[in-house]
Amino acid sequence: MAKAAVLAAELSILKAVTFRLSTIPTSQLPQQIPAIAASLANCKTLLSSTQSSSSKASSESSLAIHKYRTFLSTLLQDRTVHGRWAAIVLVKATIEAGGWETLSKSLPWVRGLLGILNRPDPPSSKKLCVITLTRIFVLTRDHQTMKREITTPSLPSFIQACMQIASSKTTGAGLLQLILESFNQLLPWHPTLFRTYVKQIQQLIRPLIAPTPSNKLGAEQQQRSVSESSSVVCEAARQLFCQLPSCAQKGGGSEEWAKNVNDTVLSLHRTADQVLRSVIEDWTSSGRSGPSVGQPISGEVQELEQDALALPLWTGLHAGSERIVGLLRLLKQSLMTPTPAPVSVRLSTIIDLITRFLSLTVPNVAGSKNGLNAVRVNNQVSKEERDILWSILPNIHVATVEVLLALVERFGAISSALDSVLLDQLVWVFGAEKVNTEIRTVVYSMSARLLRASGVTLPKSSVDSLTTLIRSCCIDILPTEISLGSQQASNTQGKASTGAQSANAETYSNSSTNTKDALKNYRSLRQAACDLLPVLLTSIRAEFLSHSTRTLLDRTAILSQHKDAMIASTLNPLPGKKFGKPGASILPLVARSYAADGNVETLLRPRMPVIRVGSQNSEDDDGDEEMEDSSVENEEIEGERFVGEELDALLGTAAEATETVTAVPDVASTESQALSPKPSTPNAINEDKQVTSSLGTSGSKRPPNENGVSSPTKRLKIETEEEIIAPLPVMIPVTVAASSGGVTEAPLVAPAQIQTTQQQPSVSNAAEEESDGDDDFGELVLGQDSDDESD
Repeated sequence: MAKAAVLAAELSILKAVTFRLSTIPTSQLPQQIPAIAASLANCKTLLSSTQSSSSKASSESSLAIHKYRTFLSTLLQDRTVHGRWAAIVLVKATIEAGGWETLSKSLPWVRGLLGILNRPDPPSSKKLCVITLTRIFVLTRDHQTMKREITTPSLPSFIQACMQIASSKTTGAGLLQLILESFNQLLPWHPTLFRTYVKQIQQLIRPLIAPTPSNKLGAEQQQRSVSESSSVVCEAARQLFCQLPSCAQKGGGSEEWAKNVNDTVLSLHRTADQVLRSVIEDWTSSGRSGPSVGQPISGEVQELEQDALALPLWTGLHAGSERIVGLLRLLKQSLMTPTPAPVSVRLSTIIDLITRFLSLTVPNVAGSKNGLNAVRVNNQVSKEERDILWSILPNIHVATVEVLLALVERFGAISSALDSVLLDQLVWVFGAEKVNTEIRTVVYSMSARLLRASGVTLPKSSVDSLTTLIRSCCIDILPTEISLGSQQASNTQGKASTGAQSANAETYSNSSTNTKDALKNYRSLRQAACDLLPVLLTSIRAEFLSHSTRTLLDRTAILSQHKDAMIASTLNPLPGKKFGKPGASILPLVARSYAADGNVETLLRPRMPVIRVGSQNSEDDDGDEEMEDSSVENEEIEGERFVGEELDALLGTAAEATETVTAVPDVASTESQALSPKPSTPNAINEDKQVTSSLGTSGSKRPPNENGVSSPTKRLKIETEEEIIAPLPVMIPVTVAASSGGVTEAPLVAPAQIQTTQQQPSVSNAAEEESDGDDDFGELVLGQDSDDESD
């Protein structure tokens, strides 16, 4: 029911569209077409449904659709340009909305569109016609029936019509680009249909592969003027040239592709022999004979014989550099374009070509005095030609690094053995030509690619050579020094006078405008630098970077708020000065800047086992158990000593009986014991001295100082006492040797008059403090010190 309602609504829209088209004058159709095309997007279900006459509603829908299609076919044959232009737009919108059902019945429209291509219609109509036909051919490639009925009979006519349009000298760059891009989309799917037109296509695109706008011969300009703004046309022409080998006979595509690459390399060497004649190259070719040294040179740099690619001739050093750049881009496109069959590539020839161009750099101010940039010049060539060479050399290097980047991306791990060598060459070129913005951009991109692959394996010497590159990368990310310098200069000069202040303000305004314009041009440069920054922090071993370089990287990442770089710095911290300990981390700054980021949250709180609540209490319990174990051991040691003293008393070997005093756990408990006085014996003489010595020899107790002064904590507590209370007598068990050989033990009460330099606390206060809790070890009886108290 819902589908029927949708079809009824769409049917009313389609009827309204048909009525509107039939009532509007043809001259006013272009103004109404946008609204009508938008209405067709709401008729997708109706236009894509299978038509049948089983019901009244279906027959009504079929009649409305047939009426609309018939009107479009008639409009394609309209006498006016406005009507045909409107029909092209409506056909494209209907094909997109109708799907397979509308596409299967589009053969009359295809014929009408091919007829418009052969008419002298304006370029806008032809552009729309090429776009619509290309879309129809692309949609039919997955359906063999429609491909056989629509594409196969119509595509040759389309190619022929497009070739006639592209060969015309009046064809604009926009229409030519559209035709080349259409061929690029259709040729991989229909190579056999394009095979007949391969020679015509090659003749068409040869002047566009490596154009030379600065050519002094003028033949190329007479054939076609290709300005710098139409570089997209050249890119489309190179892509089409690289796809033409797939039109070869079965099994011959790979050989044709390899032949094109070899011819491109040979043309590059041949052109370079002419362009680089003003210097004596240190490069030695491994596969071909280099330029002859000492041969007389006369005349202007030029190429008057066609090379293997049969490209147009050129004259002039600037034209030669443009030819080299165009051929290098053709080589790059050959490496990046997919091929229908496997191909064999001779990497040695490509690497040899790259080495030749990168081995020659622009000399610095010192010239030949600097050994790094020493260049041997050819005295037969004028200095003006060498100056022109230094000006065009950076453009050649940019195209060379682009070829290198395409080579590494295409072959991946196969070229990893060359990463260290290629990186050294990049550093060599960067150090000499880093003033050029394009050089910095491509070197940053290429360095990031090489460091991702093998940055961890670089030795420290290679990492040290990257210092200039790293510092330049950080400066390009934060280009604040120019504006600050202009501001300081204007502020300094502004202090002179009021007139000078206004002049400096105007100067500062102009400099700010120029800086903004320069920063707009540096957008691609900054993007390449930002892509390189996290790679430097991740792929290079942290211990190989100097402290100042690593600090600069971290500072740049923080100030630019580069999240990936900050996380990379946190994951790869700088080793600390102490062995085995990491250095300072920027993790707090990362957490503050990106608190809501999931990756940062994972970094802050990694997956850990569950932490039990009350772990501190368990640690305290463990500490109590250790204290109890130590007290038991002390008692066992004291028991062993007591047994030894009994043996000494029985054997009579000791001159004086040794009395052993055991510490009483609770002093207050001694008050409740029944004490009976005994007559004094020699063993009970000087009990105070015996008590002190006995306490001092306890195995687990720390002996007091020589002067008998207790710890500062107890001394502070004792000094707070206002009254001195005499200590209670202490019960000391004394062992007495009986005449019968037995051993008896009797309590002996001693006054325990201990003479100390400090005041003793009262026993009652000590008892009360001990009864407060087991964890209070701040005060013991008789000024006794303990390990727990000392801690």
